[in-house]
Amino acid sequence: MRHGRVIFIALVCALIFGASVSCSKNYHSAFAEQAIKPADLIKMKYRPLKNGAVGESMGFKFLWVPFVSPSEADAKRDMLERLQKEGITTNGKHIGYTNATSDRGGFGFIGLIGAPTITLTSDVVEILGEAPPQPDIQPVRQ
Repeated sequence: MRHGRVIFIALVCALIFGASVSCSKNYHSAFAEQAIKPADLIKMKYRPLKNGAVGESMGFKFLWVPFVSPSEADAKRDMLERLQKEGITTNGKHIGYTNATSDRGGFGFIGLIGAPTITLTSDVVEILGEAPPQPDIQPVRQ
């Protein structure tokens, strides 16, 4: 009887440990990939609206079950709402994001309860159009 109880406790501990150790997944951020790259930014006329704009989305997990998952769309909406609160209007403007990053993080307590988050950071620019082509400057040969 005592031997069976030890095995049961060991199995429960192994289950809790296995469930609390999360599998490492590569995080793929569509927001960061779709942001304007510096090489492309050179080719356009733009006006910076806000450097280092931040948006965050938070979820909720209980007993490893996600009840609300964080999303990049919610974080982007939060970023635009924060810009509105700062008095920066984006309505009717062609805006783009550059120098964008997306980070996953959050709080968790042994898998019992957790609050995963996605934090987006980027420079927000108003796109005014394409820049006029620059003439190719050839080096002077002597």
